[in-house]
Amino acid sequence: KQWYQRRVRGVRHIVENHDPDTPLFLYLPMQSVHSDYFAPKKYYDCTDSPRCTMQAMLKAAEELLTDVIQYFKDAGMWNNTLLVYHSDNGAPSSTYTSNGPLRGSKSHLWEGGVRTVSFLYSENHKLMPNRGYTDCLVHVSDWYSTLIAISGGWTAYSANTGLEMPDGLDSVDQSSALLFNQTDTCPRTQIMLHIDPVKRVAAYIKHRYKLLIGPQDSKADCEDDTFYPLNISSINFSIIELFDIFTDPNESHNIAHSKADIVTDLQRDLVDFLSHQRPLQCQLPTLDNSYPDDDVPYYLPWDYSRDSLPASAYNYNTL
Repeated sequence: KQWYQRRVRGVRHIVENHDPDTPLFLYLPMQSVHSDYFAPKKYYDCTDSPRCTMQAMLKAAEELLTDVIQYFKDAGMWNNTLLVYHSDNGAPSSTYTSNGPLRGSKSHLWEGGVRTVSFLYSENHKLMPNRGYTDCLVHVSDWYSTLIAISGGWTAYSANTGLEMPDGLDSVDQSSALLFNQTDTCPRTQIMLHIDPVKRVAAYIKHRYKLLIGPQDSKADCEDDTFYPLNISSINFSIIELFDIFTDPNESHNIAHSKADIVTDLQRDLVDFLSHQRPLQCQLPTLDNSYPDDDVPYYLPWDYSRDSLPASAYNYNTL
């Protein structure tokens, strides 16, 4: 209840005090379908299974979204707003949730852990000329370039913010596929999902094929103050799987042996990507030997070994 009220008050304050003639970007992360699994009694339609709790949590999220939309309507901004609704990852493995029929769950590189659904909505036909769907590859980083394109492009963005498009930006403008249904050629053709030197696994998608390297069910976790370099030896290449996720999204048929040429091509991309990566440091070091430095030019967002960060941890470096 307190979580819901805090977000409602925060959103309402932002919207009511915003000039409708000035663009607004509002990001609202909802905690209501995340652990801990709990919802006020008024949201329950049943109580005979853990799924009833998840249903009640989703109902609470829908009420929050309904309130947010009403705030925009009351402020006269809803007719010029594009709503983007999406998840960050698949659900964890529990009696409350399910990613079926997809394989795996949160923290896995199987489709059940990384493939999510999303939708866009606007009552303004100029913002969203067509209604439909796309099967094109979309990465979360693509929202950056896509939203900038929808809101006027990089020229307008730079004029309003003073920021230029970064060199080597790995964010693809998906507006043609998402808003105009122009999907004869998908804007993005590959996604480097993850390279994890702790579990020694990696996953990479190129066109319709997905390469999985290493023991995907590994439960290895970061060891305190351990330095994990990212190179060829970081990944367990003795375990290789390949799936056609267009025809086999459940990843039930490993075709690595019959598509050896595809495996070689995707492996080559993966190795090249590895050669450009920074190492992983599982925890912040002590203040006396503090990062960032040339090897690890950033701070972790928090330190698991203490309750609070040292003051110097707020001096962020940008990669």
